[in-house]
Amino acid sequence: MATPLPPPKRRRRRSLLDLDDDLIPEILLRLSPYKPECLIRRSVVCKPWRRLLTDPGFLRRYREFHGAPPMLGVLLDLDLEDPRDYFVAWFFRTTSFRPRAIDHGGCHTRDARHGRVLFSNVTGEEGEHNLLVWNPITGERWELLVPVIPGMQWNVTVLCAAAAREGGGGCDHLGCHSGPFLVAFVNSNGDGTTCAYVYSSEAAAWSDAACAEHPNGIPDMDMEPCTLVGNRIYGLAAESKTTVEYDMGCRKVAFIDRPSAYNGRGVLMPAMGGGLGFAGVQGSCIYLWSRETGGPDRNAAWMQSKGLGIIFVKTDAGIFAINIKSGRVKKMSSRSTYKYTVIPYMGFYTPDNATG
Repeated sequence: MATPLPPPKRRRRRSLLDLDDDLIPEILLRLSPYKPECLIRRSVVCKPWRRLLTDPGFLRRYREFHGAPPMLGVLLDLDLEDPRDYFVAWFFRTTSFRPRAIDHGGCHTRDARHGRVLFSNVTGEEGEHNLLVWNPITGERWELLVPVIPGMQWNVTVLCAAAAREGGGGCDHLGCHSGPFLVAFVNSNGDGTTCAYVYSSEAAAWSDAACAEHPNGIPDMDMEPCTLVGNRIYGLAAESKTTVEYDMGCRKVAFIDRPSAYNGRGVLMPAMGGGLGFAGVQGSCIYLWSRETGGPDRNAAWMQSKGLGIIFVKTDAGIFAINIKSGRVKKMSSRSTYKYTVIPYMGFYTPDNATG
């Protein structure tokens, strides 16, 4: 009788747990920030991985490795028929990240930058305005009153406190959502004077006004989001070809012209190379301009150029995101009841910030 052969040995499949300890950080470092659930899930595999994925040194390397923060979602103002809350600021998720609060009744989204979101709402019969700063990652909220009674239109923005200093104050703005912040408020009155005020979370107070008078008079500010280039804030003036510039370093207000070749409605944005950018739509085409900032010539020429990042376009068919670099178009939503501007929320959602 023949002796039966022994069963074949099964080859043991290696897992990440079997790899050399020096290789594991390099593998986890390359997980996509656009899929934050990947880091969150791996942080519960074992205690050593949890310690690694919540270590400040590793997370600093992770943010530096991937560069610009990913877009975790966008903020939209949803128009409602309910007179009590006739609009709602709504967080539309584009990744697995879900903040504790998705909607904010009665709030209008004004800006989002450096890990924070800025809302405004009207309180009281005299039209007083509150400002609300919200951190979607931690859930923290700060409420403050505007420094003056504004006109019908004004502009406001939120930013990291280090951004007010030349060169960004040493902050790369990749993980500064938990540090001190500033809120810059710009308002124009009927006589052509434009004033800027800055709120500091460290001082819990507004600064004195920095004002300038436009030689030809200037109407109220446009309510489109401001743009930050270096330590300068730029905002559009409603029904005017003028752009308001506020230098936070020397606390001065100045005025510059928009591209003379374009007469329609446009938006400001950072340009490729670090200057000021401007985008406008005519027909079915998007036109882009760039302009150097910071020089002594306030009337420096605008040049048509290629853009940087993503532009959101609202149409009757819905809201679309256009990647300027690749030309790819993605439909964000089919709803047409959104008002005002689509504002992206950028940030790294990592296991040290996970809440459950």
